[in-house]
Amino acid sequence: MTSILVVDDEEDLRDLLVSRLKRKNYQAEAAESAEKALALLAEKSFDLGIFDIRMEEKDGLTLLEEVKNGLLPAMEVIMLTGHGTIESAIDAMKKGAYDYITKPYNLSELEMTIEKALEKKRLIDRNETMKAWMHSRENNFDMIGSSSKIQAVKTLTAKVADARASIMIEGESGTGKELVAKALHYWSDRADEPFIAVNAGAIPEQLLESELFGHAKGAFTGAQKEKKGLVEAADAGTLFLDEIGEMPLETQAKWLRFLETGQYRRVGEVQERSVNVRVVAATNRDMADQVAKGEFREDLYYRLQVLTIEVPPLRERKEDIPELCEHYLRTVKKRPDLSLSQDAARALQSYDFPGNIRELFHFLERGVLLASAKTIETEDLMLPGLQGKEGSAKDGAEQKQTLEEIEAFHIKNVLDETGWNKSEAAEILGISVRNIYRKIDHHGLES
Repeated sequence: MTSILVVDDEEDLRDLLVSRLKRKNYQAEAAESAEKALALLAEKSFDLGIFDIRMEEKDGLTLLEEVKNGLLPAMEVIMLTGHGTIESAIDAMKKGAYDYITKPYNLSELEMTIEKALEKKRLIDRNETMKAWMHSRENNFDMIGSSSKIQAVKTLTAKVADARASIMIEGESGTGKELVAKALHYWSDRADEPFIAVNAGAIPEQLLESELFGHAKGAFTGAQKEKKGLVEAADAGTLFLDEIGEMPLETQAKWLRFLETGQYRRVGEVQERSVNVRVVAATNRDMADQVAKGEFREDLYYRLQVLTIEVPPLRERKEDIPELCEHYLRTVKKRPDLSLSQDAARALQSYDFPGNIRELFHFLERGVLLASAKTIETEDLMLPGLQGKEGSAKDGAEQKQTLEEIEAFHIKNVLDETGWNKSEAAEILGISVRNIYRKIDHHGLES
């Protein structure tokens, strides 16, 4: 809901305007002085401000400067002025105000100016979103590969991009589920609206609900100011909820209600809010198994399963490895001068990649750092089970390991490289911190 702050020291005019704005379905609040307005702005953000220029102690022009110079520069501001302060109003526009209205003002005229100011803000916000989109395209937005499996994913993604229903993306860690989510957004009619990504497994359970839905000031210890939730930030766009299998059961119940109604409450509030958000969820877990174990709500599972996109693991699309390597070296690392030796290329083809594309890029990162010439050799990649240049693909085939053993070896390797910094290792491996603790315990790993 659009929020407007009215700042005027004339109580009758202030109350009349706030009442009118609320009837027009704006979320309007008022302050009788610049100081009270600054206190409100320190706690919450507003889309638009309506400031009277003439006020005691601190005037509206000074308030405008403080807002535009750092407190809330993105907020549009309309100035209210008497006939004797027109010059000040023009000065205010030079300092960033959208427009000014002279007192006594016509409410209909003011409402038209408000709508124009808000439309300007919407255009600016969309432009920023488009800039972020262009940046994301420059930074590997497209799904890379020509294999039949990845082409099938692209085809399905394009087909359902405009769907209003929730979409579930399933696949192992590191397969590129977020890229699919971005494709769903940027190939849809929501492309110029926000794309917000959140990893449910990376946020502590006690904070997840607040991150998703926001909270009121004083809702809990440390909630010193009102906070907008991610669902509100994603309004009209797409919310990508990764690692949804990590979501606590209590939050699952509230998330189900949100999916069904589009309505939610901030933590510590009773007021119902509504948004228009398309939800894309992702998981690397066996959700049916989680449902059977009582770890995930069955009704939420079926609500999310309306449309499902399965992203294949890299071991099932190994023909894409050369293209992925070229893309990483040329586009990501900006090193078109580097290439893989034939032995290194064969070694990558012989490896099963339990960490999928993320793991491939991790090995290539090593190769870029360790290559002594313009060719990345097998030893530069430091693949598990392949030692030195003499470790050919044939040697690798003779040293076959189970996926369980490869996973344990790789996790231990990453943990050792990060000095057993579990947060850093989890980020490299593409899993949650909670998940890495489980895997350490499962494999019996020690530093």
